[in-house]
Amino acid sequence: MFQNPLAIHSLVRALQKRSRPIASPPAGNGRTHRFGRQSFQHPPKPPTKSEAFISSIVWFRNNLRLSDNPPLREAAERGPLLPVFIGEPSRGASPEGARHWWRARSLRCLDHSLSRLGAPLLFLRGDPAILLPDLATRLKIDKILAMEAIDPDGRRTQSRLQSALSGKPVEFHLFPADYLVPPAGLPAERRSPWKVFTPFWQRAQSHLPPPLPLPAPDRLDGIPFPRSETPEDWGWEPEKPDWAAEMRSFWDPGEEGARRRLNAFLEKRLKNYAVKRDFLDEDTSSLLSPHLANGEISIRSVWWSLRESTAPEEDRAKFLSELGWREFSAHLMWHHPDLATQPLQKGRPEIAWREDPSSLLAWQKGRTGIPLVDAGMRQLRRLGFLPNRVRMVTASFLVKNLLIDWRKGREWFSDNLVDHDPANNAASWQWISGYGADAAPWFRIFNPVLQGEKFDPEGRYVKTYLPELARIPPRYLHCPWTAPSSLLDNAGIGKDSPYRNPIVDLGLSRKRALQAWTSGNTPDVTPS
Repeated sequence: MFQNPLAIHSLVRALQKRSRPIASPPAGNGRTHRFGRQSFQHPPKPPTKSEAFISSIVWFRNNLRLSDNPPLREAAERGPLLPVFIGEPSRGASPEGARHWWRARSLRCLDHSLSRLGAPLLFLRGDPAILLPDLATRLKIDKILAMEAIDPDGRRTQSRLQSALSGKPVEFHLFPADYLVPPAGLPAERRSPWKVFTPFWQRAQSHLPPPLPLPAPDRLDGIPFPRSETPEDWGWEPEKPDWAAEMRSFWDPGEEGARRRLNAFLEKRLKNYAVKRDFLDEDTSSLLSPHLANGEISIRSVWWSLRESTAPEEDRAKFLSELGWREFSAHLMWHHPDLATQPLQKGRPEIAWREDPSSLLAWQKGRTGIPLVDAGMRQLRRLGFLPNRVRMVTASFLVKNLLIDWRKGREWFSDNLVDHDPANNAASWQWISGYGADAAPWFRIFNPVLQGEKFDPEGRYVKTYLPELARIPPRYLHCPWTAPSSLLDNAGIGKDSPYRNPIVDLGLSRKRALQAWTSGNTPDVTPS
């Protein structure tokens, strides 16, 4: 049964009003249902007088764009098409509140662009494995086109959809996921997936350059229909509390916003990227990650634009290697579907993680008393984003200094990052915990004081997100608990402030972490 009966009823009525010659299905011995590397043959169905006026469904997933969109391009070449986006249930996965906010705005842009070309976007909510076969059957559509997913939930949905279409005269064509190299790919001489970045990336670069990006269609043959619902009806825009207020003024979701962001980075920030990318007192991030995570720009469009840039080669190569980690993470998740929950390093048992709800909450809210950690966590809540250096510092603090399970951090990031990518997020948390592929050594523990003094020496980043520390001089800004009491009094730091007494002593907690990773024991540490 359809979970959006009004939407389907409106669409069927619009289709019935349409006057168009009946098209016969393509000749051949049978339709091929392509899924991954497998093909499933269905017997041909003779045309009837009620044969389809729409030839293809384009199922939009993580490809919310017109340019370089293979499913849309092929559907446009076939004839009349129906673009569809389905708001799927979470199925127990981590919430993605910030990313849903982004998607609601991106989908609004996509619908506007598609409507201008003649094919508005149909919004449905529910299970694609139920909705799409029913939609294709009712409208006599013979082909569903989509981009492949690499996360386990997406792959399971693809598999169930393939099963639901078995025996139906509908071809399901999945185009490769949006990566420079196929995540599933392995060279003939290799029997297992890579677990170290450098050899993976060396091999991946041997497959470059990628194909040139496809142009956007000039027009689309679609069907206007009355609106029944949009993502605004799905609760993806926060109201009370409205935690997205600053995000609206900072971000520019959508395909045009992605192109503007890329051009600004290439023109203003790429030069000296190799040297400055970790510094927090300058705006050095590309800020492309949410646009890539939501498919508003393709990775090969970024690659070709980067190649055409006049920036120094070392800066282009460094940025490309950062994109390489996105490729590596997808490779890991494809071959290890439990990446988000199970450590990759099976040879060493996990430590006994601490259950400490109050410390976890202090970390989430940015109230640990460690300035760089708190500034990062408050930026995350305000903008849905963190620079890479701060992601590592905040994650290391949770896992190493607080000894809290890395999965809890992964879940919090998944709910708060506008650029949440299941593979990137899981692989990164595994890396910082010491249990993942190419993992940081378990004994590497980021010192947030030293990191702050090195990458935010004047404290501009910290003071942006911690205004209560505005009157603390740079000498003490990253370790205010070491400042004279009179200085803290004059700066307005109250007696009960965590900046006088952080939730954990960095030195003692480092020793505790080393002991835990050595012996598995987790002794208590009394805050200083």
